[in-house]
Amino acid sequence: MWSCVSVALHAYLVATITASLANMRITASLTSLEAIHFPLALKGEKLYTIFTEQTKNFENGLLTGDIDELTKARQHHEELLSLLNEMVHTASSRDLNFYTQLLTLRDSYEDYFNLAAEQYPQMSHSTDPFAQTQQMLRIGKLRDGLEADFERMTAQLSGTVINEIKDNKQRTSSNSRLLYCLFVAVLFIITLFINVLANRQLITPLKRLREMIDGFALGKPIEKPQICTKGDEICSLALSFWNMTEELKKISVSKDYLDNIINYMSDSLLVLSPTLTITRVNQSALNLLAYNAEDLLHKPAHHIFSEYGVMATIQTIFEELLQGKSITNLEMMLRTSDNRHIPVLFSGTTFYTTSGKVEGIICLARDIRELKEDLKNKENLADYDTLTHLPNRNLLQDRLGHGLTMARASGRPMALLLLDVDRFSTIIETRGQAAANLILQETAKRFLQSVRETDTVARMKRDQFAIILTNLNDHQDAELVAGKIIREISLPFSATGPEKIGISIGIAFFPDDGHDGSTLLHHADAAMYEAKVQGGNRYVFYRGVMSSPPG
Repeated sequence: MWSCVSVALHAYLVATITASLANMRITASLTSLEAIHFPLALKGEKLYTIFTEQTKNFENGLLTGDIDELTKARQHHEELLSLLNEMVHTASSRDLNFYTQLLTLRDSYEDYFNLAAEQYPQMSHSTDPFAQTQQMLRIGKLRDGLEADFERMTAQLSGTVINEIKDNKQRTSSNSRLLYCLFVAVLFIITLFINVLANRQLITPLKRLREMIDGFALGKPIEKPQICTKGDEICSLALSFWNMTEELKKISVSKDYLDNIINYMSDSLLVLSPTLTITRVNQSALNLLAYNAEDLLHKPAHHIFSEYGVMATIQTIFEELLQGKSITNLEMMLRTSDNRHIPVLFSGTTFYTTSGKVEGIICLARDIRELKEDLKNKENLADYDTLTHLPNRNLLQDRLGHGLTMARASGRPMALLLLDVDRFSTIIETRGQAAANLILQETAKRFLQSVRETDTVARMKRDQFAIILTNLNDHQDAELVAGKIIREISLPFSATGPEKIGISIGIAFFPDDGHDGSTLLHHADAAMYEAKVQGGNRYVFYRGVMSSPPG
């Protein structure tokens, strides 16, 4: 009997030491995750967001000449630099692999900011923005490189948090299984000895002990055994078992702590079984998809993963993951409970049991609706005039090339009209810039009302506009449009009172006056200059003897 007790006590000692060491290791890892990696990941996200705001402020300051925008950009600099210095200090004090990358990123950012802070104010006050093209390209290259570096660093920091969480969870699960197996083995040996050596008087105590074991296996609470009398080996064993379960509870506390971290991640997390059914989902995913947990658990992955917008099929993607491949930042769609599609950046990886068998797939999804909207707004800023919302010179060049291609294919003429508001400088002097801007906006609306939806109206610069007329029957079609525009512009403007506005129009045709966009623009400009010379408020067709305007 004493040999049985001796075996139990030694096994308990080994299990307790093993559990304590494992728990200390997990606690240290979780403490590092909470104190270092998780804050670094949050700072990385904040760093990327503030940098995006700073670049918007610089670009808005350049486009609008607003000093407040440039001031906001400078204010963001201190916050960005402070965040970078904090991250560098944390990485260096902990000897993290990110230290060198963060130093390089900080130096690159300071180079970008110094150049942007110097050049953007100069460019915003420059009367000729094309003279600053080289500096703009240089700043844009630095900005794009930094944006990619910030995004990559943010992904690495988030990846570190995810990997730490996954490793700790696997370690906790493995420790729990190991301790459980050790415990069952010890009990089996003890039971075998007792069945051989004990008599009928031991049956009732052993039955109570078995009930404790069964209750523990079912997750039921275990009552602490009564105080044992001297020589009551079975009672002592029950008490040792109860102590062991208390130690195992400490491990479960660490597991609950880890589960809380996963549940409150900002990214959506889903865990799939090898049969591609959903076995785990965090709160962020439920909020994003507008589901309750019971509506998703044990449902097939195709219930929420959409084929829309993905080059490969969903089945192919998950088959690659089950084969051990990893997927990072794949843009795809998730389907919500009300059948809406939400764009996300999807990352997935396979995880395994201790025996090397596939246990499932961990899926992370980041909502990128706001990011895609920001990209769309940036494209609009690059191609459209902010005052009139018409295509700008950049987009006009593209439309002009497309119109020439259509004209060559159809064999029908195309017209390019250049239009300039007469005496616009006088309007600014007498009415002020605000009234002049209102006139330009109203002028743009009247141009649009005078042409077809298939034609292009663009603002070239200040008070100069361009119109592309495609698919014409003859030159008379362009003449009709020009006459209509002059009549529309001659109507009173609310910003000028009874005073009328005039418009000078120069017209060049493809193929009669040129075969490429540059030539047509040059000839239309010469015709417009001639209309100005003749007194304005008229249209003039290009003739080969015309000279270009001075300057």
